[in-house]
Amino acid sequence: AHWEHTVDTTVSTDARWWGQLTDNEKRAANGICYFKDNWDKIDMNPNPSFFPHPVPNFRYRPWDELDAVTQNVAANMMNYTEDKWDSLGTSVTEKNTFLNLRSEQRAGALDLGFYTHTWDCFMNHYLSYYWSSFHEDLKVAIETLGWTESMWSDDAEVYPASESKPWSDLTPEEKAAATRLCYFEEIWNGQPIVDWYDYETGMNTAVTADGPLPKDIDLEIFETTGYAGKAPGDVGASVYTATGLGSSSSSYRIVSSSVFALALSIGATLLV
Repeated sequence: AHWEHTVDTTVSTDARWWGQLTDNEKRAANGICYFKDNWDKIDMNPNPSFFPHPVPNFRYRPWDELDAVTQNVAANMMNYTEDKWDSLGTSVTEKNTFLNLRSEQRAGALDLGFYTHTWDCFMNHYLSYYWSSFHEDLKVAIETLGWTESMWSDDAEVYPASESKPWSDLTPEEKAAATRLCYFEEIWNGQPIVDWYDYETGMNTAVTADGPLPKDIDLEIFETTGYAGKAPGDVGASVYTATGLGSSSSSYRIVSSSVFALALSIGATLLV
């Protein structure tokens, strides 16, 4: 039933990174033509950006700029409303990982252009992952932002200082960690899409798919682990061209215990 996709659940190995498989599981995966990159679903498409996965620019268009087909998919298959589409992170759908979406929602996400890692990174920001699922550069990112395993639990009442900082107050290392989780300034600060979309040009003013690395983001924190499929030693200033600082904002991204617990509990079947 799992192989034929006739049930909504997934087998436990589907929720693990290659490095978390046993030797026997790796040999079995090799037998059906899996290796580290395609098991971990590393994107084989060109990704010139400094983000870990290709930027889903189609998601950063306001609702009133979407064509009728896209609105239909978003509303009827993924339960979006105009308000929830324009305010990233407010839809219950985005509290789930890709594998934990209902089958119709997952089909809708695929229709929009998402796949596992672009959804989990840019939409969920790995908030619904279990602590044991964090591996290599993801673990570096989470810990650089100050999280510990006890803080990450759904009944925790203490959060790291980074959670109450606006983007402009994050350190270069914290900004790199947030970037690995597919945040950029406008999303981190909780600004709705309409605030950073240029209706005249039809483009968002926050990020571009091939934007260079701002000089206040220090990807050198991933020098040992590598960065989203790039080998150790292939990240940092020597790889990406640095540019000037982006604009700052006084708004804050503050995650209350109730909101954060909701983000963890709703997606609570992934990655053990």
